[in-house]
Amino acid sequence: MNSLVIMSVPGSVLWPLVLVRIFLLFTGQPTETVSEENDAGEVYKVVFWNLENYFDPFDDPVTSDDEFTPTGEKRWSWKKFVKKRNDIAKVIISLAGENYPALIGFAEVENRFVVDQLVRSSPLAMVDYGIIHRDSPDERGIDVALLYKRSLFRPLKSDFFCVSNRDSSLKTRLILYAKGVLEDLDTIHVFVNHWPSKLGGESVSGPKREAAARTLRRVCDSIFAVNPRANIIIMGDFNDTPDSQLFRNIIINSSESRPLVNLASKLYRKGVGTIKYKTEWEFIDMFFVSLNLLDEDEPLFCPDGAMKIYKPPFLLEDDRIYLGKKPFRCLTGPRYNGGISDHLPIVLSINKMWQNPAKNK
Repeated sequence: MNSLVIMSVPGSVLWPLVLVRIFLLFTGQPTETVSEENDAGEVYKVVFWNLENYFDPFDDPVTSDDEFTPTGEKRWSWKKFVKKRNDIAKVIISLAGENYPALIGFAEVENRFVVDQLVRSSPLAMVDYGIIHRDSPDERGIDVALLYKRSLFRPLKSDFFCVSNRDSSLKTRLILYAKGVLEDLDTIHVFVNHWPSKLGGESVSGPKREAAARTLRRVCDSIFAVNPRANIIIMGDFNDTPDSQLFRNIIINSSESRPLVNLASKLYRKGVGTIKYKTEWEFIDMFFVSLNLLDEDEPLFCPDGAMKIYKPPFLLEDDRIYLGKKPFRCLTGPRYNGGISDHLPIVLSINKMWQNPAKNK
């Protein structure tokens, strides 16, 4: 079933860009950006970010969200929600500079309402983003979503895939799929993932992530069967590190289909990560791309080092227990911490290359 929703943005915007820039300046938040130009032309940014429980404060009777209500364990209020909503927008504006992301994938959004609030009622309203989203069968009600900048990306199709394990669907996040044209230049296929966590240990959770990997690989293979040179971008929180056998055996080196490349591998070997567990930074948020996007003779090209972790100082706080820094999260257990997320955003830069006339003959 196609679930493509195109959102309209009001002509009157409450949060003009200049006010956000002033806010970032006077709060000591630098507007660090990720590469915006290359020798061949423009750069398109793709962002993925796990938002750490981006919940509204209203009780949903069909999901386990009671802790995120004013009377629940987290004492989650409209005021706290609005702060988190606006802070998410300011981070996207900060990493954008003058080049707003063409695509933004999110994990841990509760529902359409919270994404709609971000697009319509936050400082991000000025950018005119559309939304692709559907409620997942996750028991807590958390979903994935995709924002697309209308002036750059024209959606052609969207779908959502259930993760199936031994002929039964798991109560986990759907895999979001969108096909579209990037600035009338080339067609791309985009996936947003949030795979099952390691709750319960590897013996319990490992098969669930394997089921997610096989579901994703099956859909990619169906795309490659139609077009072996398809442009595929896979993003998400995979709850596993780049050295996992799942990635090597199923996603990357499948013997039955074309391989996909994990752009996080080089960064992982440097010991950096997107989330911190005790003393260790872990790399569980990643981008995978098809080989076609690594070909500099193609209209769209991901150069070496195309993936970055966005980690300005205002997304970090002192780690008083394990020393160093850690992500400035929104909540620490039931305690409100005032940050945004326990994950850092990742950014992919795609170069727009000039067409080679010889290729079009």
